[in-house]
Amino acid sequence: MFWAVAVAIAVMAAAWLMRINAALLSVPDEARKASPRRWTREQLRDAYERVKQKPIDFTKLLPPRLERRYVVVGGSGLVGGDIVLQLLQRGESPASIRVVDFAPLNRRDMVETAAGCDFVKADITSRASVEAAFSKPWPKSVAKLPLTVFHTAAAIRPQERSPRLYHRISPVNRDGVVNVLETARAAGADILIATSSASVGITPTNFWIWPWQSTPTNYCQVINEKDFDAPLRSHDQFFANYARSKAEAERIVCGANQDSFRTGTIRPGNPIYGQKTDPVLGIMLRMGDNVTWIAHVVQNFVNSRNVALAHLLFEAALAPGQPMPGCAGRTFNVTDAGPPIAFADAYLAGEELSATRVRITKQQPLALLLVAHAIEAWCLLLARLPFLTTMFGLREPSGPIHMLQPAVFSVSIHTVVDDGAARKSVAEGGIGYEGGCTTLEGVCEQILNWNREHEGGRREGEEEAPEGKIAKAALTVQGVAA
Repeated sequence: MFWAVAVAIAVMAAAWLMRINAALLSVPDEARKASPRRWTREQLRDAYERVKQKPIDFTKLLPPRLERRYVVVGGSGLVGGDIVLQLLQRGESPASIRVVDFAPLNRRDMVETAAGCDFVKADITSRASVEAAFSKPWPKSVAKLPLTVFHTAAAIRPQERSPRLYHRISPVNRDGVVNVLETARAAGADILIATSSASVGITPTNFWIWPWQSTPTNYCQVINEKDFDAPLRSHDQFFANYARSKAEAERIVCGANQDSFRTGTIRPGNPIYGQKTDPVLGIMLRMGDNVTWIAHVVQNFVNSRNVALAHLLFEAALAPGQPMPGCAGRTFNVTDAGPPIAFADAYLAGEELSATRVRITKQQPLALLLVAHAIEAWCLLLARLPFLTTMFGLREPSGPIHMLQPAVFSVSIHTVVDDGAARKSVAEGGIGYEGGCTTLEGVCEQILNWNREHEGGRREGEEEAPEGKIAKAALTVQGVAA
């Protein structure tokens, strides 16, 4: 009798786990309607040739030169770097642009183009460091121009959700914003625009479904800015500490808005791609061999140049000399033109178009979810009992495997980003945003640029440095929260 009961329980448990795995692989009707068609190899080759013959041109979409000074905090990075490049493209003097960052200018497309811009190394968690960066004298030719500050710097740790670990990210994403905002205001800036994240609007998903459920609750979410007008949600209603820190930061920035110091934030949605260093498309190309459980997942992607464009359009809308616009003190989602895609589309693009080898291996999500819970439990145990580290040398996993925690699953759901508010005219309360490229065009152009750097690179049969498959799976979704 005992064994019969044990076997029955084991069978039911196995059936339940298989049901969960199937649910994680499902595509809800809402996601199918938002993204009904998958890219084809022929479509990819045609788009690749089009952008090869006629590169995407953002210049025609840039607002006119405003004759101002610019401090771009995080200007060495993905979005910040593109803001610097677009400022130069529209004719701003390099002498009027100051990059404030912890990392030097090392992007290939910036080393020469932005060589005339000033660079100041700074740690935004230190008020003294930020003040030193802002107080550095400007060239006399631009010293009296009005000042705009773009704040794009952030720490991205989408894997951690426990309040016990919030101190790992809040000094940069929340306190760093306060340091930059207050220093900018004291330095005489009259416009400050910060980069937030559309992932702020994502609520956690419970993957441990009942047997009669076909998909987890909240497995497909439409993300807009409605949460911004509601009271700040409790910590456990954000997918991770990262999103909570961004939500706090954007309320600090937008709450500082006044006629003499106009502010706002941009929520890129989601994920951001555009450079070989980006944590979604770039990492797929860099790794070559990729393990994933989210090929079926539908999400809006956003090109970093579209995000930069949104910042410049927001600045133009906030420019002094006109009545306070309705967009002031607000946050706006922005994403690529066109419908969302499935990650399978990006994977196919890499396999079909890359000059270097790209191979995608699909993994069952439930197995990785169980491992993710084990990793999180270990990390929290060490946080609760620090003597395990100080006395016995026990540590959290290092490298990409640390990314594989349950919060990453909550941001790797079907996500449709609504950027309708940003697309409204300034008179209607928007910023007049119009994406400069679709995701198909942006992905193809990024792979084209990659190929130009790596012609003759690693092809089929060549080996890469060995890494664990689970670590690769974690890396595959590292950029989803960006």
